[in-house]
Amino acid sequence: MADGQITISQSFGFSASHELRQLPASHKCRRNHGHNYTVTASAFVRDDAPGDLSPLGDYLAATFDHRLLNEQVTFHPTSELLAAHLAEWFRDHVESTMPITLVEMVVSETATTSARCDGVTSEVTISKTFKTSHGDVTLVLGADGLNEVGFITDFGDLKPFGTYLQAPDADAGLRAAGPALVAHLAGWFVDNVEPEIRGRLVSVRVDSGTTTGLWERGDAS
Repeated sequence: MADGQITISQSFGFSASHELRQLPASHKCRRNHGHNYTVTASAFVRDDAPGDLSPLGDYLAATFDHRLLNEQVTFHPTSELLAAHLAEWFRDHVESTMPITLVEMVVSETATTSARCDGVTSEVTISKTFKTSHGDVTLVLGADGLNEVGFITDFGDLKPFGTYLQAPDADAGLRAAGPALVAHLAGWFVDNVEPEIRGRLVSVRVDSGTTTGLWERGDAS
């Protein structure tokens, strides 16, 4: 066998509802609402392991599908805390039975929002994609940790950025999609949104037609 490392990914879906009861009473997500979740696990495969991640799918189907998540877990059932829980479950029930190592666990509530737990560091980040007429702008955000509510940042707090993307200068930049645009968007977010959400911007990605720009925060930032 050629030297190298193989990574496999499998995605599983389930439908469930949750109530984010620790959010303010005025927040709509405090009430019962549902999602068609997608869970994607990626893992390194070693020693000719079969690379079958179906035990995760079986666990999701048996534990969460068509259920109220609040009744199935002991934590606040946000996608961020669910991603961390599933990563821990994977290590205990899959890694322990075959020679594979978790790379990441991603839980998506919608096509534009997801939470990712790093398989090595256990760091949790969230991803939000804003769709514009000139392409997609994806933010990845992190925090110093999770609290009892979940992630420190509420997706609703990112709305000012979505509004800014419709502003004339941002819209013109999206049409051009040059390297300066992604840095400009990152700078605007850090200056205008980040102080209000207490999270930190990890990266910004702009996909516009055939052009892709990526800004990643340096260690010193």
